[in-house]
Amino acid sequence: MKILALACFCVDVFPETGKILPGGNALNLAVNCKEAGAEVFAAGNIGTDKYADILKSAIDKYKIDRSRIYEIEGATANHTIHIDANGDRYFKDGAWISGVWADYKISESDKLFAKNMDAVATTFYEPDFENILSVKQQPLKQGSITQVEGDSIPLTAVDFHDAKISAVWEKYFNSIDLFFISGKTQDLKPLKEWSKKYKTVFTATLGEHGSISYKDGKEYKCGAVKVDKVIDTTGCGDSYIAGFIVEYLKSKNIEASMENGAHFASKTLSYIGGFQI
Repeated sequence: MKILALACFCVDVFPETGKILPGGNALNLAVNCKEAGAEVFAAGNIGTDKYADILKSAIDKYKIDRSRIYEIEGATANHTIHIDANGDRYFKDGAWISGVWADYKISESDKLFAKNMDAVATTFYEPDFENILSVKQQPLKQGSITQVEGDSIPLTAVDFHDAKISAVWEKYFNSIDLFFISGKTQDLKPLKEWSKKYKTVFTATLGEHGSISYKDGKEYKCGAVKVDKVIDTTGCGDSYIAGFIVEYLKSKNIEASMENGAHFASKTLSYIGGFQI
């Protein structure tokens, strides 16, 4: 299976440990999809500084295709992440430096490239989010790839992070197959109601309480995998989504996908950063 991850590639800076590690939602997800056995492709902007070298080295180490990673003159996005005594991450003012990430625009060439994927994974906060979603509706050029009759290519997965659930999002759901959100402190009733109206699978991660999904009005629950000690929660959600996507592409089984997501999330809790480097 082929998965395209876009578009946030950044460096995570951890002051408490002195570590500077490759990360970003797209890279965290891409590495975990690769570890799950998928063929993975990356798209996005990085700068021309030392942080860019850290990212390229990590992408190459995991044999992720970076032919759609664009090196733009300027600063690579970077994020300063603090970790408390419980392993939970927190941020201070000015923690996020967007750099050239903020300038990413998905090109027509990138859109056609995406059509060759089994899945495209992105986030609600990407600078060109609505245009990225248009990949779902973009007609194929003759001879580009073979359209599977009755199926949409590619499957689209979107992480809404910890954004407050909003009715405004309904305009997106015909273009989203897998919806993810941090739901620990939210009223999830809208997700269940939306699942009755749209073909989307709606999933909320609940931290140590596991996750909950809705499809066609039916509710699915999955517990979290217990770990001996939480070192760092950075990238846990990205890992969950990666595990979910890979299993869903294989089986279309929601419960199995949730369990695989929980498995990958638990591994991420045992080290600093979104993946091991």
